[in-house]
Amino acid sequence: MSNRVRAVVAGATGYSGRDLIKYLLNHPQMELVGAFASRSGEITPLTTIHPQLTGLTKLNCQPFDEAAIAKLDAQVIFLGTPNEFSHEVTPALLESGATVVDLSGAFRLKDAALYTKYYGFEHTRPDLLAKAVYGLTEFVRAELPGAKLIANPGCYPTTVIVPMKPLLDAGMIDRSQTIISDSKSGVTGAGKSPTATTHFVEVSESFKSYNVFKHRHTPEIAQALGIENSPTALIFTPHLLPINRGILSTIYARLNTGVTRADVLNVWQKTFEASPFVRVFAESQLPEIKFVANTPYCDIGCAVDDATGQLIVVSAEDNLLKGAASQALQNANLAFGFDEGAGLR
Repeated sequence: MSNRVRAVVAGATGYSGRDLIKYLLNHPQMELVGAFASRSGEITPLTTIHPQLTGLTKLNCQPFDEAAIAKLDAQVIFLGTPNEFSHEVTPALLESGATVVDLSGAFRLKDAALYTKYYGFEHTRPDLLAKAVYGLTEFVRAELPGAKLIANPGCYPTTVIVPMKPLLDAGMIDRSQTIISDSKSGVTGAGKSPTATTHFVEVSESFKSYNVFKHRHTPEIAQALGIENSPTALIFTPHLLPINRGILSTIYARLNTGVTRADVLNVWQKTFEASPFVRVFAESQLPEIKFVANTPYCDIGCAVDDATGQLIVVSAEDNLLKGAASQALQNANLAFGFDEGAGLR
């Protein structure tokens, strides 16, 4: 019998679920023992749903069922499921003793009242919100070992928090000025089910903003940056790119007097010295989506106008990987005491 950690993926039919499965199938210390979809549907081979997995697995994808998952004696359960679904099923999964890594937004925010406004449902487990580790791995390594509930960060927030949190923590940013993030994502960020606004004809040869002033990732970013109590501190505007995968965020902030680009780079390099999946662009080249697509990296770079102290940060990641699947596996690796990059390199 294998002594590897037994892993289950729920939400296995989606893009992030597919990429997480691919990682787990090659993981040296985890074994994928189950794959589940929604509660409805039929038992279907994973290779029928994701032909990319042909020759890699013989597992079936089953309708979600807590009893079926319990029989698998899973030690870690990855939830790539909708927000309300994760909110519903997580308490029982935790009672089974498994570690839950939730890729939805169901446990990211500490204030339960925000779920009604931004997610459209009432959060009934503020106790779990308090216990959940917000798993932006680079900042919570000390909290992850032994963690039972990990709230995987949103894809957009990762691209903003990774570069900006170290600068805010170091006192480099002028907090009297609004931080502005223009963020652009490939269409896979909208999920696998097509809609009237995301199918090919609507997206191709176009570029648009959406959910202006009301996107659910705004309070998540503000919370992680420690500016949640200042309504004018952050403007976050998401955009839809006519590409499959990848996010690029352009972030505008003002540096405090005397802070230089060299100072910014120095803080980043010290912060992420031991972070294998954050790459600092220290020269004139700025990050691009093509550099991170199909990789687990978040790339960050910047430019500074010395005359005004204006800072422009550019960050990029693959929304399905560092924005979802690979970050979930980073978190699970550390939760179980494995090397952070196990299965990802």
